[in-house]
Amino acid sequence: MVFNIRQNPLESQGQQSFAALMELYENNYIFLRRLVPQLDGHRDAQVSSVDRGPDLHLEVIERCPYTTNLLLTHCFAQHPDGESLPDLRVRIYHDARVAEVLPEPTQASMSLAARWASNRFLNRWLRYCLGEGHAFDDPLDRAVVERPAAKRWAL
Repeated sequence: MVFNIRQNPLESQGQQSFAALMELYENNYIFLRRLVPQLDGHRDAQVSSVDRGPDLHLEVIERCPYTTNLLLTHCFAQHPDGESLPDLRVRIYHDARVAEVLPEPTQASMSLAARWASNRFLNRWLRYCLGEGHAFDDPLDRAVVERPAAKRWAL
């Protein structure tokens, strides 16, 4: 018996094209929106706690009409120095519905391979956080701001 098992293009190392990277950005956006359903709230810093793991901290660094920059990290309270790892800066493009890891402030830009590595890590980390039960939903923030539907370009 022969099984035809399709590989996920995001999991294959050979598929590191720009188009596949854009698909990875789309998946990161979907997972981030599951983790943080309401980014237009009034709280710029939030913490998600679960019973069996470190706290997940989210800090909104900048809000613009079409983008939001945030810092996402695990904070290990049992560590004497209050270690925070990983420490990722993420930019969410609301109109394009994609999310990408930003380069460190000391870096001018990132190569395609570096973008792949950091965004693939973000993708796996977001799936892990969702699987652990992390969420940043604010039951007191009832004002939901609906964004307009993304424009689709016809070719």
